[in-house]
Amino acid sequence: MMRPRSSRLRLAAGAVVLAVAGGGLVLPGAAVAAPAAEVAAEAVGEVAVPFRAGATLVASGAGGFLSTLGDTHYWTRYADGTETQLPRKGAGAYRASAQSDVLVSSEGMRYFVHDMARGVDAPPVVIDSAYELRGVNGSTLVMRDGADGVHLVSRVPGGEVADRAVRGLPTGAVRRVYSTAPGAVAVQTATADTLKDRLSVVDVTTGAVTATYDVTAFTETVQVSAEYVAWRQGADTTWVADRNGGAPARRSFWGLLVPGGWMATGDGFGLSPVAGGETVHALDSARQVVVGADGAALVYGGTLADGVGLFRVSVGADGKAVVKKVADSGERLELLLKGESVPDVMDFDREPRQEMSWEFNHRDVDVTVELTHTATGRKTTLTSWWEPDHFGSHVSWDGLSEKYFGTPNGAHTWKMTTRSVFGTSVTRSGTLTVVRGAKPRDFTDNGVADVLVRDSEGKLSAYELSQLSALDAECWEEGCRPQLRATTPTTLGTGWNTYTLMASPSDRTIVGRGRDGVLWLHKGEKGKLLPRTKVGGGWQVYNKITGGSDLNADGRGDLLATDASGVLWFYASTGDTARPFKPRVKVGGGWQAYDLLTAPGNVAGATGGDLLARDEDGVLWMYLGKGDGTFTARRKVGGGWQKYTHIVPGGRNWRGVGNLFAMGPSGSAIHYGTNSTTTPFGTGDKVPVNGDSTTYKSLF
Repeated sequence: MMRPRSSRLRLAAGAVVLAVAGGGLVLPGAAVAAPAAEVAAEAVGEVAVPFRAGATLVASGAGGFLSTLGDTHYWTRYADGTETQLPRKGAGAYRASAQSDVLVSSEGMRYFVHDMARGVDAPPVVIDSAYELRGVNGSTLVMRDGADGVHLVSRVPGGEVADRAVRGLPTGAVRRVYSTAPGAVAVQTATADTLKDRLSVVDVTTGAVTATYDVTAFTETVQVSAEYVAWRQGADTTWVADRNGGAPARRSFWGLLVPGGWMATGDGFGLSPVAGGETVHALDSARQVVVGADGAALVYGGTLADGVGLFRVSVGADGKAVVKKVADSGERLELLLKGESVPDVMDFDREPRQEMSWEFNHRDVDVTVELTHTATGRKTTLTSWWEPDHFGSHVSWDGLSEKYFGTPNGAHTWKMTTRSVFGTSVTRSGTLTVVRGAKPRDFTDNGVADVLVRDSEGKLSAYELSQLSALDAECWEEGCRPQLRATTPTTLGTGWNTYTLMASPSDRTIVGRGRDGVLWLHKGEKGKLLPRTKVGGGWQVYNKITGGSDLNADGRGDLLATDASGVLWFYASTGDTARPFKPRVKVGGGWQAYDLLTAPGNVAGATGGDLLARDEDGVLWMYLGKGDGTFTARRKVGGGWQKYTHIVPGGRNWRGVGNLFAMGPSGSAIHYGTNSTTTPFGTGDKVPVNGDSTTYKSLF
């Protein structure tokens, strides 16, 4: 099922997530940029420094930046754009020091401190330590020992290893260590209260705690800048405090702390004043952001004018954003279609789910597809699944519309539109043909079984069982259609009050007995009923007729009728419109005990079509067809069926056996066939439709 896009789970506006390898932050999907008057962009010129499309920006120093693509790390120099693939060591991950050119790799308990400013081939400083690495600050390793002690470990080339224990931490287990700004580390420790923690800022130079704050145990993301400490509590609560102590203030946004009192936030990427005030908008898109060595934000994002790459973003003295492109990924920001796959023919008999797909230059693009049946104008709307980090968008279709009716066979036009991405969108259109073989009791030629209803004014309508079964049904799974509140029946014709008895003996065939006893036959073709043909007279002797079961195993549904004396007669179908039935054959007497008959086809897995009969006490009885026009001895289905005024065939289920649709003044139900001769039907699934003699005068 197609599910509505409104149910998609997304990050809240302005939310950011810490990148794994360094101090970078990943922003959510960007929106359209703010008015151009707020942005003052520097002249870009030709940008020689490359940035791999789809890579993750990890950290930036004065000499270059670290990025990853998959599990491969790259260092790119700003001076000449030289990109170096870093060798894999140990687990393969490199940790980066915020706002510097220092990277750290490891093999077991051996740590390698690489100063990329000295060149990619410069030998690293090697530090052996049994501690657990928790962060990198400059050339200092921030580590934790087995007793919850925090250590600052460093070594100059050729010198001894300096191991300084952090002094002044509150008593308690160390939960997390954060290193997001040069010269400062934040340490979160537990307290005796399981709901409360303590957050301490540590000066890396002295190894001493400079400020401590009360936080909750649910605090997981902490940042430190030259001026502030910020942390998150829950999905939408941000607290910001002065780095040197003081009461924290609550804020409605979250992002990366940028020196100068700013926080980089999402929604098109902007800089929000930590102390409060208007956000300064900078770019049309932002994917990751880190703080560079000069204190400005370095953003992997883009603009419609300059494409995608790395942009240096700061706020000028005039309060406007200053933007300069420093690396180019070769991507364009406007939405572009790169590929399309739409079948010319959708054969739902060969494949019950059909797909249409498009490939774009952006990930996770929402698409909406509207299909229109050429002959009737009936429309079906499909929406794409959420596929995070996919450049392709597709719709998967089971042949039903968002309102649960089947789409008719035949020619369709389709139109695909995308959600606006950075102010741009894509529209495509075409034609296709839907085909399926004939289905039992499908009068509207759309692959779904129907219940036929005649109202008190003589209008004949087809109610699709897919809609009846879905009425008011609740679904909480991903991909559900919207809840259906009403059916949309298809009108087959008017003037049907001329008939006193009606039945459907075969697929797309209706018979009706006139007041003069003449039986007429109506054949259906491509969702429409053809002019009637005369079967013959003398049918006034019957008080009940029913059809739908193939009683003689010739592949055609047959007709049954009871006369006033209680004798049941069998009329075998011929398949010939000019002579639709063979001469009648007597089945047996005693059928005056029943007030209702229905022939739903094979419901119990025997050799032929079956017959159901309800007696005056409300007990339902099953007669298994032998396949030769006769039945086995009756078997009791159960009591309580007197609450229904109509019991009719309800299509076939996944077991290949028939269901029942039952309607009464107090409600309706679908009883699904179980393919069992002892318990042929399960407990009825309620349908919120109350029968009445005006709307539902006759059902068959």
